[in-house]
Amino acid sequence: MVAIVPVDPSSSADARRPSGWTISLRAVSRDRAGTAILRDVDLEIDAGRIVAFVGPSGCGASTLLRLVTGAERPDSGRVEIEGRTGPAAPRVAEVSDRAPVARFGRARAAIVAASRHAGVADPAGETERLCALMGLGAADRNVHRLSHGDRQRWAIARVLATRPRALVLDDALAALHTTARAQTRDALIRELRERGVTTLWATRDTAEAAAVADELVVMDAGRIVAAGGPDEVYARVADAAVAEVLGPVSAVPGIVEGAVVEVWGQELPLAEAAHDGHCEVVVRPEQVVLVAPDSPGTDAVVEESTFLGSVRRSTVRTTDGSRVVIEHAPELKLEDRAAVRIALAPVPATVRPIG
Repeated sequence: MVAIVPVDPSSSADARRPSGWTISLRAVSRDRAGTAILRDVDLEIDAGRIVAFVGPSGCGASTLLRLVTGAERPDSGRVEIEGRTGPAAPRVAEVSDRAPVARFGRARAAIVAASRHAGVADPAGETERLCALMGLGAADRNVHRLSHGDRQRWAIARVLATRPRALVLDDALAALHTTARAQTRDALIRELRERGVTTLWATRDTAEAAAVADELVVMDAGRIVAAGGPDEVYARVADAAVAEVLGPVSAVPGIVEGAVVEVWGQELPLAEAAHDGHCEVVVRPEQVVLVAPDSPGTDAVVEESTFLGSVRRSTVRTTDGSRVVIEHAPELKLEDRAAVRIALAPVPATVRPIG
């Protein structure tokens, strides 16, 4: 179900002018029933930035967002919105996937009311625009009769009608199927960027997080374990806590000598300097390729293969005992126990010490 936390509107604000709030968390900790949910979290979010949060279940991301909206208070540390804390801080709007909605009231009327309260010159016209933006075609129904997906579309359209300067989205698109979710996401991101709304976006979909974020934050066990641009964070395959969240990785044996690492008879440049000697080479599925039987690489046997639409993901076992995940063209269906040969793509390799 969908919950909305209202935001104090500004009737004089230009909906298209970048005017987001700055958000700061300083040494923030939160316990619940004697269990640490957040531990010494420090985070600075500039006005107008979109920050996406990902992590395993129980990582603390939803609690962090609740602290930003004021739904919870930290046990220690400070949460500042535009430099203000506690009751003096402006309220941050939220759309989440938790609480029930009111049983009465039509979807369109609620958006019109929010637009009018925000000082929009043409509330009805703005409502039509927002419904079209979110793909909400059932706006004349009572809110409680909308499908779960349409409730999420409605909740986002209504909160946008309040002209928020900061916004929390906690799995706010989870009920939409893949294609509609991507279309709605892209439309929403364009709107948020045009308005300059500071946005904290938590999602279980790591591809979505990378697509929307100016900055990607990976959380684990109540801590921030990585933060930076999506491409920068995705490249941190040597960090187990980060790599596990952002997708499958495989570790294969190699030997570092100078500025290169030898693996499966190939020599690859190092992504970062490393000590000479035996190591693990950490690779993502797209860095492993199928090659001809007489090409450099190693032999392997297929353990399983899964069709994912645009690609097929297969798991193979190499002759040295490594279990390696690869991605390849969907039309190439690999049967279980089929013999294949694999190699690494000629890109800089990330290594880590053995053990």
